[in-house]
Amino acid sequence: MAYAEDLLKQAFLLLNKEPKKPTQASLRRSVSTAYYALFHLLIQEASLNWSRMDTRDYLARAFDHKTMKEASTRAENATYDPGIDNRIVARLRSVAKAFRELQHQRHLADYSNATKWDRTKASANVRQAQTAFSDWKIIRNERVAQRYLVSLLCNYKEG
Repeated sequence: MAYAEDLLKQAFLLLNKEPKKPTQASLRRSVSTAYYALFHLLIQEASLNWSRMDTRDYLARAFDHKTMKEASTRAENATYDPGIDNRIVARLRSVAKAFRELQHQRHLADYSNATKWDRTKASANVRQAQTAFSDWKIIRNERVAQRYLVSLLCNYKEG
């Protein structure tokens, strides 16, 4: 998890790089980096389930942004078994929503010159990633969270 956590720290550093008048470059990169922090956190978590340590990096390269977004949308909107603790479901939905929203914000930050960023708007995105990290840490070993990781790779759907 070190790389993902380093990216999240980097997002905060970029967010606060210029204390008085932040540049668009720093704010945009902080948003983009926050997305990539969550992206890599989830990939690393899924890859840890792969028993062959020498091929985990190859597995990590198989994840696709679009597939992960679609899986996150499904997880956010799914109906879960009533036996699952509502707090776990809420945290999973929070992680899935953060992934989907941060991916969208990353596209704006990286590609839309029409979007102007301020520290408040960029900070909300970086903090959303931070919350997703915290939520994930709590639910990471839950069965529903592990199924979510599988869905990020291969379009797995509950059925």
